[in-house]
Amino acid sequence: MNLNKLILLLSCYLFLTPGKLHAQQADWENPKVPSLNTVYPHAWFMPDQPMIRSLDGLWRFKIVQNPSLRPVGFFKNTAQTKNWATIKVPAHWQTEGFDKYIFTDVEYPIPPNPPFVPRDYNPVGSYQKDFTIDPSWKGKQVFIHLGAVNSFFYLWINDQYMGFSKDSKTPSEFDITRALRKGKNTVSMQVFRFSDATYLEGQDMWKLSGVERSIFLIARPGFHLFDFKVKATLDKTYKDGQLELDVKFNRKPGQDEAKGKVNISLADPSGKLVYQSHQWIQHSQQLHLSEKIENVKSWNAEHPELYTLKIAQLNAAGQIVESLTHQVGFRTAEIKNGLFLINGKAIKIKGVNRHEHNMITGKVITEADMLQDIKIMKQLNINAMRCSHYPNSEKWYALCDRYGLYVIDEANIECDGMSLTPLKTLSDKPDWKNAYLDRITRMWERDKNFTCIITWSLGNESGFGENLIAGYNWLKTKDQTRPVQYEVAKPDRYSDIYCPMYKSVTVMENYVKTWRERPMIQCEYAHMMGNSGGNLKDDWDLIYKHPQLQGGFVWDFADQTFARKDDQGNPIWAYGRDMGKVGLTSDTSFCADGLLNGDRSFHPQAYELQKVYQNISFEATDLKNYTFKIKNRFDFSTLSAYGLRWFIKGDGQSVAQGEIPETALLPQQEKAIRLNVPDFVPKPGTIYFLTLEAYLKEASALLPAHFVVAKEQFRLPVAVPFVPALSQHTEKLNIETTSDQLIYQSGELNIGFNQRTGLLESYAIAGQQLIKNALEPHFWRAATDNDIGNSMQINSKIWQTAFQTAQLKSFKNELPSPDKAVVITVHYLPVVELTCTTIYTIHSDGDVDVKYQMKAGAGNFPELQRVGMRVILHPEFDQVSWLGRGPFDNYSDRNYAAHTDLYQMKADSLFFPYPRAQESGYRTGVQWVALLNPAGVGLMAIGEPEISTGILHFDLHKLDFDKNAPQNVHGGSMTNDPLIWWNIDSRQTGLGGDNSWGAKAHEQYRLPYQDYTYSFTLRPIFKNQVLTERAKK
Repeated sequence: MNLNKLILLLSCYLFLTPGKLHAQQADWENPKVPSLNTVYPHAWFMPDQPMIRSLDGLWRFKIVQNPSLRPVGFFKNTAQTKNWATIKVPAHWQTEGFDKYIFTDVEYPIPPNPPFVPRDYNPVGSYQKDFTIDPSWKGKQVFIHLGAVNSFFYLWINDQYMGFSKDSKTPSEFDITRALRKGKNTVSMQVFRFSDATYLEGQDMWKLSGVERSIFLIARPGFHLFDFKVKATLDKTYKDGQLELDVKFNRKPGQDEAKGKVNISLADPSGKLVYQSHQWIQHSQQLHLSEKIENVKSWNAEHPELYTLKIAQLNAAGQIVESLTHQVGFRTAEIKNGLFLINGKAIKIKGVNRHEHNMITGKVITEADMLQDIKIMKQLNINAMRCSHYPNSEKWYALCDRYGLYVIDEANIECDGMSLTPLKTLSDKPDWKNAYLDRITRMWERDKNFTCIITWSLGNESGFGENLIAGYNWLKTKDQTRPVQYEVAKPDRYSDIYCPMYKSVTVMENYVKTWRERPMIQCEYAHMMGNSGGNLKDDWDLIYKHPQLQGGFVWDFADQTFARKDDQGNPIWAYGRDMGKVGLTSDTSFCADGLLNGDRSFHPQAYELQKVYQNISFEATDLKNYTFKIKNRFDFSTLSAYGLRWFIKGDGQSVAQGEIPETALLPQQEKAIRLNVPDFVPKPGTIYFLTLEAYLKEASALLPAHFVVAKEQFRLPVAVPFVPALSQHTEKLNIETTSDQLIYQSGELNIGFNQRTGLLESYAIAGQQLIKNALEPHFWRAATDNDIGNSMQINSKIWQTAFQTAQLKSFKNELPSPDKAVVITVHYLPVVELTCTTIYTIHSDGDVDVKYQMKAGAGNFPELQRVGMRVILHPEFDQVSWLGRGPFDNYSDRNYAAHTDLYQMKADSLFFPYPRAQESGYRTGVQWVALLNPAGVGLMAIGEPEISTGILHFDLHKLDFDKNAPQNVHGGSMTNDPLIWWNIDSRQTGLGGDNSWGAKAHEQYRLPYQDYTYSFTLRPIFKNQVLTERAKK
């Protein structure tokens, strides 16, 4: 009896005697043995004419609560399974209605006790499917390929035990030739939700179970190509290519020896043959060749030039036995003189992290899903992605090769949850070394031939220790053509790139004070959880300034949310405990930290990233003479594929426009240009903006012709002051005083102050009341996810109700002229020692000039969330127009992409429904904003010179965060209330985004406790008035 048979019999015995498993150490609790009887991992490829039998589709299925309840011997008796339920493959149990969803960020989904997992709750799913083998497969070697199974499984073919495997993100293959029969065959599996593998798969993602990728059978010739490694690099001049190819063959046990030949050819991107070789082989041989290819077209993310490699296996008679085709690009990825170079050029990584996630099917994603993501990345000027935190489907890399994205491939290793335990990490535990090396090996072997992969990553947030050092050394031995990185290894030499997480501008500046051996490329930065994305421009201003700051990868590409409906039928993005709890931890909205919604619609911050990542920049050098500097920030592209144009607008109306003659700038070059702008007469009181745009002249592989790839806006110095005509409104202000009101009346206008509170509480036009609640100082905003992370809602909570304690210290009114009145109010807020003085100047035409002053006391009080005033209007005033930044919401530290223009929206469209309801819908740089009813009557606020504004069609307090609330609060559940909440602000604190667990907005975007002053005018709007003219002062 040979050793393999002995191991197989022992394994079967152990599995068929579950009562003895724990004494022997269960397979699913033994990290020393990551798999049994699997085929050694190899490069991903598919023969040109594959003999394949897909096993995707419906399987018979039974799920039980824990391993002790799983059916035993079911693989020998299909009659036992005929009444089972069915489940799709690939699919998660949870998305198919079995078992519970769990999302965790840092904590494990089970009580940590490695390598052991719970005895009471560890669901086991038993699968079974019948299949037949095509007669033409006779004599072939047949393998079963399981693309990804989570987290541990046993496999049987008919009644024969095949083995087991772990690692839910790379394939497992078994040679099943000996177990097959003529006619009907049966494949059976048992999949365990938790195993020792769970401790290495603690990524911040949904912990879902089942079969995530396709299962198929493939028949191969008895003597066949088993593996190949292609290395296509550039020489020192980066002109010529060096092709190195290693091919390994496999012989089926018992296969007779036979001679044959291998034909190898390489064709350039145009299809022209540039290399050809014919070599005789025998089954015991390995093939190696090395060839110089002159004047190659190199591969990079901007120009993904691919050569076609064909390897054909021929028999002695010269007939093709099997062949494969692989797309390969010539490129180098190296660290030289402290810089990361692609093809000899120090690139900037404009990257993003990406989880595999679909809003319906979870981690079961299609090629169409992948292509959609790549298309969006191209739209957003993203040139790189990190496979966070596991190897993706092999189809992903092929698409990145084809369309051009740099990829960091990351081993399926994360044990961040151990940081919460006394053990701290598994990376220094010898019993886990095999598991670490197995995962790193499987990643590299499968993906080694994909050109897009420019860096290998050892994993994520797993501490540090000898297991990772062993992985680093193994990779460096296997592959000298790519760097290896690992974030936690930053103080050590076991990372070729300094790749920290979430470092501030200050930390980045300190890093580049002296030249380093390693460049800094943050593996994660700019945490996009909820309403986030602040200070991206500040980050990239610094990155462009310093060569050794080479970019980073934003967290995260898309929310890991599920499309659901709330109890009222409103569509929501479900997160955390929305999907149910099983007595285990289930983090709330930490799965919603992407640039995009689950359906890939954009969050507002996506536009900001698109702007800072744009590869063409515009700088004004002399606006009066329309001269600018254009810089080509591409690493490998000229600007010949792009058109350039300009246009000027004032009050949202086009004034002039034109094209810029072709500017074929080389990469990283800049050029001065002067626009040929015709003379125009500025209208008094109108501010003019000039916008420069770069667009695709012709469609690219994924983007349409005329797609705008870069833009910049400049305010022109051509303003002419507005001189108002002599007022035709000669009526004087009539004053009426009641017991508690001071009312000013003129024609159809009626403006009233409450003498007890000192607040402007009524504004009526022709008897129609606009104001429902008074205009009053306001200091609070609903907490964003970043605010919650830095405890704003606790530390600054005093500002939430600060004005409720206001004491009216003074209420004065005077009539300096018959058509003008002045009201001065002074409120003192004792809880914050703040004095608020408001000066209202009321004009007989209905204008109310408001000057608001805040005087801080001597106390030490927390920072404010906003400086401004709030008024509540009646619900019919929901037609919003504004001249300011937009169209999407924007904030002081996230408004670079929001250009000034004339915009119109319904009030309920201004709010952005993030998965967790929070502050949103804000607009900055507003010259004026008007809220009208359907008849065109309403109220306008005019900045002096600018204001910021936030408008909600529901009670602002619905957005306030309560961690003890029994249910999550969703942006999609925010339905209209019979009121309009309108904030007219000087400013609001920035969003921040360095991280979501403590970092605040940068200092220049915060509002410390100090004195503030700002002014605006309220102006009535009557029917048929042109708003842009009405706004003139």
